[in-house]
Amino acid sequence: MTLSNAKFHRRTAPLLLAAALAVTLSAASLAAEPPEQQLAAAAAAVAAAEKAQARGDAAPALAQARDRLAQAQDAMGRKKYRDAARLADEAQAAAELALATARLANARLEVEDKQARNAELQRQLLVQPGGQP
Repeated sequence: MTLSNAKFHRRTAPLLLAAALAVTLSAASLAAEPPEQQLAAAAAAVAAAEKAQARGDAAPALAQARDRLAQAQDAMGRKKYRDAARLADEAQAAAELALATARLANARLEVEDKQARNAELQRQLLVQPGGQP
């Protein structure tokens, strides 16, 4: 091998290796299966959070879930299945957070309502000694 051939191989071998790796990764990403089940699960989680009327503290998580779901659907349309799967997982997690936050807020409202009702009953008992009308 001559000196010029050795320089050529030293310089081009890493480039050829990088190009081959890039082609392999591109082929692998194209060969991935469409994440239809993950998208469906994410859409169902977003719908459940919407049904729970996620407002207040839950609103940002619901907005993020909707955004990630839209991005996942867009990635699916562009056949970026790995990105779509990741975004669908993020959408589902954000929707589940929104749902849990909405349930927590509803439970707190229910507790406050029961506390107010208990306070009213206690007031009535104090006004009417012995519970007699």
